Amino acid sequence: MKEWPERSRPPTSAAWNVTMVAAAVATALCCALKLWSDVTMFADQESWLPLGLLIAVPVVVWFVLIAVGRVRYAGRWRLGLLVPLCVVATVVLAGFSVPGRIGWLLTRSEMERAAAECDTLQSERSDGSYRSRTVGVYDFHHVESGPGGECEFFLSTHYPGVRSGFLYLPNGAAPVSDLDHEYVRLGGSWYYFKA
Repeated sequence: MKEWPERSRPPTSAAWNVTMVAAAVATALCCALKLWSDVTMFADQESWLPLGLLIAVPVVVWFVLIAVGRVRYAGRWRLGLLVPLCVVATVVLAGFSVPGRIGWLLTRSEMERAAAECDTLQSERSDGSYRSRTVGVYDFHHVESGPGGECEFFLSTHYPGVRSGFLYLPNGAAPVSDLDHEYVRLGGSWYYFKA
């Protein structure tokens, strides 16, 4: 492939620009989907693989466009920054649980009220099945109360494969993470857990 000197390179074509914007928009949508899943699940680790596979298509298109732009066009780098910026921002935000913390802040007052009514929210039916509950941005498979005022809210997604949710411990000692259970302190008597 012949590389043209920078002065004689034409500006990027309209087709290249449109395809680059389409790749950036598709990447941004995949990243937004990941961030939203973290808002509604606090830390949805299960979405990394399917969204990673989905995002591979626009990233491959982006990579091909960057290669073509490097060889063929002048001034191609600015528009090409959109895709890596989306991906890096998503990884950093998800890595520091920023979307999960935002979801928690949006729902905390409703969760406080739900924890106060935990006994009435406990959702096991007489036939042994569960009744789901929605509190704020979260959908719960079921809610369980404990003898000391504890309340566990089990998130619906991936249930029963991944058991995660929120734990309210008003009088108990802070839970300790181990190999089977991870706890993240959310402030006050609240914890996010993943088993």
